[in-house]
Parts: sequence; structure tokens; C-alpha cells
Amino acid sequence: MKNLILSAILFLISVSNLFAQDFPKSAVILEKAKVTANREMILWMESPTKHPRSADDDEIYTCPDNTRGHYYSGVTKVSLIDTKTRKILNTLEIESDGFESDFNTLDLPYLIQRTGYYDVPKLDANKEGAPILMNLKDYNADGKAFEFALFDAVACMGLETTLIGYSAKQDKVIQYEIELKTDEGTSKEYWIDYLFGQKADKSGVWKYEIDYRGRGGALEKYECRYDEKRERFYGSRTSIFEDDEKEERPHK
Repeated sequence: MKNLILSAILFLISVSNLFAQDFPKSAVILEKAKVTANREMILWMESPTKHPRSADDDEIYTCPDNTRGHYYSGVTKVSLIDTKTRKILNTLEIESDGFESDFNTLDLPYLIQRTGYYDVPKLDANKEGAPILMNLKDYNADGKAFEFALFDAVACMGLETTLIGYSAKQDKVIQYEIELKTDEGTSKEYWIDYLFGQKADKSGVWKYEIDYRGRGGALEKYECRYDEKRERFYGSRTSIFEDDEKEERPHK
């Protein structure tokens, strides 16, 4: 019996060591989330820098603080694990929104207030807590809660959002692409303003608008859908400027 227990312990240690060798020593694992009986996603950063809010910081969060709080900054990846074999099936390097100074660098909170972007189950005396970054939901309205959204408030107006999830069809982790038609043409992006902070209507269409006119911009009207066959979003953005509205108004 003792030999059997010892063999089991040695086996678990060997599997654990084998799994650990698949990640670089510089990796910091942020979260794990089980998506199916034998599939798990692991969110991690490679050699991140840690940015705690200092005691001198104002208690009131700035607009960017609302998605960062105390945060790690670095290249961010998601690995899909076969929980039975403990093998990595694929690793996705998350495309950044391009607002950081370093290419493909993300800022993700490890301690933050309940600002409405990430769930924070428990709060400390400073009303901050560890967020759930991989809060799996059915974001693409396909009936499967396999996705999680990341948010980046670069200013007080504008919220960059992206969606990462498990594709059962491909058996891999993907970052969902958005094909967007605008007045300037069609672009393919991984981040889009506000989309994954919105909810689709009953027909599976996301319709929303953002008013940047008070800041010298336009009234941006979005309409997006999810293409389950292609596993991507597509839609349009119509920009209405104040001058356009004046031209449309009838003259008295």
C-alpha cells in the first residue's frame, strides 16, 4: 500500500514538473479557468512589470485606473491545457490595442476597486480586491460560456474592448477578430470601442452609440453581429459630425 501511494505521489510530481517546464521561468500565471471537462485556459504574462498604486495616489481612481488599478504590464498570453494529459494544446499571444508604448503590451489589474468592468468578489479595507479577469460568459451569443473580455480605458471617453475564448470547433484559444465597415473603408481589428461592454438584443445584434461630439469628434453609431461559422464579428460604424447634422436640417 505504501509503495502504491509513493508511486502515485511520484507520478503527480513528475506530471507537475513536466507541465511547469512548458512555461518559461519568467512567466507569471494570473488566472486559470476551466471551460470543459478536459480543457482549461491559463492566462499568463511573460516577465511582467508590477505597478502598484502608491500611498501617495489619490483614493479616487482616474479614468484609466478604472480598468487598471494596481496592475501588471507585459506581453500577455493564454494557453489551452488538456487537463488529462497536462499538455499545452495551443498558446495565444493577445494582440494589444496599440495604445501602450511597448508593442503588444497589456496592462491588467491584480488589485482593483469595483468599477464595473471586472468582477471583484472580495474587498479589503481600501475597497479593493483581486479581480476575475477570466470571467467566462456567452459573449458571442452562441449558447456557450467560453469567452472573457478585457477592457482598457485609455481616457474618460473611449473604452477599448477585446474578446478571448475557447473555440470548440478548432479546439484552441482564439482572440476574436472584428471586421468593421466605416466611411473610410473596412478594417479588421481585435479591439473595438465599447462592444464587449454591451449586450446583444434578442436577434443577436449589438446596437449602440457613443457621443464624442463634445470633444470635437462625432456621434459614433455601431451595429455588429457574430458570424458563428467564421467565428468572428462583423459590423459597421457610422460617424455623424455636427456639420453633417446642420446640413441635414431643413432651412427655415
